Amino acid sequence: GSLLASSSTSYNIYFDAVTVSKNNFNKYINPLSKALSETLDKPFDFYLNSLKTSKKLKRRYHLIARDISINELNEIKKMPLFNMGGVRGGLIVEKNNYREYPLNKIAERTIGYERQNEINEYTGVGLEHAFGTILRGKNGSQLMQKISNGKWKPISTENRIDPKPGLDIVTTINVGFQDIAHHSLLAQLEEFEADHGSVVVMETQTGAIKAIANLGRTSEGKYYEKLNYAVGEHFEPGSTFKLMAMIAALEDDIVKPLSIIDTENGILSFYGSQVRDSKKGGYGKISVNDVFKFSSNTGIVKIINDGYSSNPEKFSNRLYNMGLNNKLNLPILGEARPKIPHPKDKDWSGLSLPWMAYGYGVLLTPLQILTFYNAVANNGVMVKPIFLSEVNSFSKNTIKTKKVVLNPSICSDQTLNEVKTMLESVVNDEGGTAYNIRSKDYKISGKTGTGQVDYNTENVQYISSFVGYFPSDKPKYSCIVVIHKPNKRKGYYGSAVAAPVFKKIADKLHSITPELIKINPLDDQELNDLLTHELKIPNGSENLEINGKNFTDVLPYLENLGFSVEFKGNGLLVKKHTIFKNSLNKKIVLELS
Repeated sequence: GSLLASSSTSYNIYFDAVTVSKNNFNKYINPLSKALSETLDKPFDFYLNSLKTSKKLKRRYHLIARDISINELNEIKKMPLFNMGGVRGGLIVEKNNYREYPLNKIAERTIGYERQNEINEYTGVGLEHAFGTILRGKNGSQLMQKISNGKWKPISTENRIDPKPGLDIVTTINVGFQDIAHHSLLAQLEEFEADHGSVVVMETQTGAIKAIANLGRTSEGKYYEKLNYAVGEHFEPGSTFKLMAMIAALEDDIVKPLSIIDTENGILSFYGSQVRDSKKGGYGKISVNDVFKFSSNTGIVKIINDGYSSNPEKFSNRLYNMGLNNKLNLPILGEARPKIPHPKDKDWSGLSLPWMAYGYGVLLTPLQILTFYNAVANNGVMVKPIFLSEVNSFSKNTIKTKKVVLNPSICSDQTLNEVKTMLESVVNDEGGTAYNIRSKDYKISGKTGTGQVDYNTENVQYISSFVGYFPSDKPKYSCIVVIHKPNKRKGYYGSAVAAPVFKKIADKLHSITPELIKINPLDDQELNDLLTHELKIPNGSENLEINGKNFTDVLPYLENLGFSVEFKGNGLLVKKHTIFKNSLNKKIVLELS
């Protein structure tokens, strides 16, 4: 795996000129200055003169160097005078602890941070705070003396209690996947000048979150990880909720997949409000399967309203039984609570049932929606999204995270198979709302969503979404893309704004996930010849120069030569690196960009 966050330590060293005797100072000042000049970055005269000045002025906290490494510190502790210790030698060591984030701003809100406030309470966001008790360890203690200028210096090691380091956590996030998700989302947000958006990629069987990107727009039109929208922002999902409504109707035997629904002229009226289809004039009389494939608003509303108007509580209860009203109880703080209206609610009205049918009045987060779709991909088993893969330390056994089942069966097998066919038709059948993202190499299943925001005002905005899974026959990953308030002049339908992001991510993950690629197996010689040709390695060459190659091409070839390969950085392409094929050192670290 690649590093997402790590603790780093550096040291500042100071000189207490008061505690050092005059004889020792005069005896060791020259060899000390020489040693410092050889280890640090300044000349002999600089250290000699500055140390003499500090002695003359009786300084107790004279800075020698900042942010040095542990190796440099160990060398300094061996130097003349300083090897006498903190009191006789005058050496003061100040330790600096800080966190480093190798991915920079990518996945910033999910990785998060943790801080201590003025009353020593830990605050923060993301995984850093969620697992802070594991990561932070225990503080130590050291007897200190306050000296001039409010500075403190250690005066004894007798009562020192060393801090205990925290444990390491391994997240489920795949850095390569994260890079793909981040840049695919970013490009589309920029193209459509959208306000913000999110992408989540989940492993179907386990619920492991492999990538999560959240980007918001600044006043200058730039995008950054502003908030964790995927976890904390619930919204009216629009047409992606038609899957939940359809499952309820099929389970309660309201309709069959081939039942015929009259979508009238594409307009239905309820208490002075209208439900409209995106196709002017509607779709006429169509099957339930086609209601879903075409994403007919009037069709799904007729199914749900006609089927449950006499007992709307049955519809809400069916949704509750599937677990849609429950929070996921994620370790990351700030999950928004879902809202599934119920006839017992004070704000229930005659519009509630028909509006729920196509995703209005309902509130769900992107991750809550994805968890439900993932359950369909996972043969009806709803698993909890997990961010933590394992906890480990150098001295203890690794503790691996187990899969958590939230609902062992969201519906019957028959209904499951029927809606799987519908989800596949949306992408792969002509006329489906996401037919534009079909692939000739593998099948995608999913549902588009185009929801209105501020629909009771003149300034109607849109939320474009697509959620689904791939490959359709044996789902490996599920994914959701949600983009808020795209520029309406450029487009706002889920098929045009969100679905292409899903396709770009799915294509790339499909191409770099070996078990998803169906090819005829090659024998060892064919494989070696193929890789040698692809990497353009002259036959018999002792050296190999890799530059700009995809790491998925490079890795099997190098492993075939007996090398152990590690990657650092983020991206898919290997930076320029020369490998000596006959090297005795079989460990290679390649940098990605």
